[in-house]
Amino acid sequence: MKKLYLTLIAVLLFGGTFSGCRKDELGPSDIRVINKSVFTYEDVFVDTSEGTNDYGNVSPGATTGYKRFAKAYREAYIRLNINGEEYELQPVDFTYEVPLGKGKFSYELSADTLTKALSIHVTADAPL
Repeated sequence: MKKLYLTLIAVLLFGGTFSGCRKDELGPSDIRVINKSVFTYEDVFVDTSEGTNDYGNVSPGATTGYKRFAKAYREAYIRLNINGEEYELQPVDFTYEVPLGKGKFSYELSADTLTKALSIHVTADAPL
């Protein structure tokens, strides 16, 4: 019986070690912003629910540098201004989102000035 308990404890400890490795694969994620519109994005702010970063102003067609997040997803809360008007991209929920993982990614942002809506397309750029 003692041998069974020792085996069980070893399996739990061993399994915990591997589950810890799995968590490392979920992040960090380095994110950059690409402006896919003809408008200047002012005061770009990104919140992945696992970190926040300010990207400043992003000119039309421009790409920012990468900023690190503990985890990032295919959706994020993004706030920016175009000609002094605020635009937001608000994810419904991160509960069922799968993290992008450890790597470098681009958030390609497009804006529709008629509906004041933002859209996002995520691309994987490189491993970390």
